[in-house]
Order: sequence, then structure tokens, then C-alpha cells
Amino acid sequence: MKTIDFQEILDAQAAGQQVLCIDVREAYRRASLDAGGWKIPYNRLGRQVELLAPYRDWLTVICCLRPTGSQRTALAVEILQKQGFADVRELKNGLYQGWIQQVGRQVKLPAPAQRVEI
Repeated sequence: MKTIDFQEILDAQAAGQQVLCIDVREAYRRASLDAGGWKIPYNRLGRQVELLAPYRDWLTVICCLRPTGSQRTALAVEILQKQGFADVRELKNGLYQGWIQQVGRQVKLPAPAQRVEI
């Protein structure tokens, strides 16, 4: 599975690339930490195909609190790749170590203006 770090996400945005970050943790797990992005639990991702279809060509970053190699992110990446998403990656080092400790709590993970929480 391909990974991406915080700086690569910021660089992609600065270069004008469209980026969609999806936090795939369940609601009770994300209650203590909101790093931005869309909130779609990994076990509901497959049911959101129509909602996600317009973003198939975007750089898509799957996020979880665990540092890398979480079962949640692996399943989410697989689901999106089967739906034709071209560039799906896992956030390297997870939400806390890989994003918040690097950029702070005020900088949120990128996502389209429409906020989605499921």
C-alpha cells in the first residue's frame, strides 16, 4: 500500500492538486481527535460509492489514528481501488504522529468544501 506524509499532502495542495482525505475511524474513536477531512468509517465506505464517485481522479488519502498498516486503512484502500480510484494512499504515521504533531491542531486535513460525516 502506498503511503503519503504530511509534507507531500501540503505540497500537492500547493501545486493545485485536488486532495480528499477520509478519516475511516468509527465515530466513537474519532470523538477525541478531529483532524479534518471527511469522516466515513471504513465499514461504511462501500455504501458511499455514489457520494465518492466525483472524486475518483483526486489524490485520496485514507487516515486512521494508528501509525501505518492499520486494518481499517487497508480495507478502505482496497474498497476505493475496486471503485476505480486511481491514487489512494495511507497517511504515513497516522493522524496524531503523522499530521497533528507535524502541522498542529489548527491545520485540518483537506477535503472538498462539502463536509461529510457518516
